[in-house]
Amino acid sequence: MSKVNPIQAIKANIQCQCGTVKGSIDSPSAMRFVCYSKDCRGYHNALNALAKNAGKPEAAALDPFGGCDFTQIYPCEITILEGQDQLETRHISKNSPIPRTYAKCCFTPLFSTGSTGAALLNSNLLSPEDQHCEVEYRIIGRHALKGDGSVPKPSMSWSVPF
Repeated sequence: MSKVNPIQAIKANIQCQCGTVKGSIDSPSAMRFVCYSKDCRGYHNALNALAKNAGKPEAAALDPFGGCDFTQIYPCEITILEGQDQLETRHISKNSPIPRTYAKCCFTPLFSTGSTGAALLNSNLLSPEDQHCEVEYRIIGRHALKGDGSVPKPSMSWSVPF
């Protein structure tokens, strides 16, 4: 039995949680993965804290082990159609290597870009029908949380040293 190709074309509309920021993606080569790094989790937790302080619902979903679900595409494959004035790009800390863009209106993480030339799109922006790319990789597993025991901790397929 041959393995399914983890790289899939994807064309979809995206929007922040409140609908102010709207965009589209059109990529011939998207790949989905979950990152368990402290940097990614810290960014999502910081946005959730900002949302809570503003009386808004959490917009940065994590899996039970503290993982952030990303779809890797190229930055040029993301088009923001509405709400450009609500985009904010920041580093979570002085040592964070990745600039991250979120919607100021509702603190939804949108995408991250780094020196690799790739964009890491928040997979939760995609409708279930558009999330046809299965999670292929789980990275930086040594930073995964223990979880609540209701589901088994996933095996990590790849990790990089820091």
